[in-house]
Amino acid sequence: MLNRIIIADDHPLFREGVRRIIQRVIVGKFVEVADTKSLFIEAEKDPAPIIMILDLVFPGFEGTTTIRKLREDYPQTALIVISMTDEESVANDIMSAGANGFISKSVPPDEMVRAIEKITQGETVICLDADTSGLHMYQNDFARLPPRHVDILLLLGQGKTNKEIARDLDISPNTVRTHISGLFKKLGVSTRSAAVAIAAQQGLI
Repeated sequence: MLNRIIIADDHPLFREGVRRIIQRVIVGKFVEVADTKSLFIEAEKDPAPIIMILDLVFPGFEGTTTIRKLREDYPQTALIVISMTDEESVANDIMSAGANGFISKSVPPDEMVRAIEKITQGETVICLDADTSGLHMYQNDFARLPPRHVDILLLLGQGKTNKEIARDLDISPNTVRTHISGLFKKLGVSTRSAAVAIAAQQGLI
């Protein structure tokens, strides 16, 4: 069964352009929608989409609120916002809500391809027109992480399993799972590798 990729934008030409770009990265069945109601209807179908490409301004979309809802409902789906906005503060808010990537519509297609490739490999990425390099990793504020989450992240960076982490921290595996879920939410990621990649980027591990 082909991977499902949803492209949500109310401009047909943009949807077509994004589809062509993503086809350079991944093979799949593309579904195009023009409003948020249709987005949720398509997202509920099997199999769950592996990627959702989202504009910030289209009918029914409520920015961070919608991103949080999608992240909660589809924890394994890569949420990628491609927007006319290139303000870093907006991008950071969207990433904090749970997106895996934020890309400005003004960046060149080749740069979009590089950014999407990194996201599909488990990284979290912001790609703005204002970047001197065109691509940089999302900067997380680790000072806001609870000490236990930092402990968990360090052990994830060592490649330890939930059972090994539980033994090292003298807590139950269920508690480990709860902490990991909370950690992922704070970092705006959905996989261990993505969390570890952010920690490495920030010099934590």
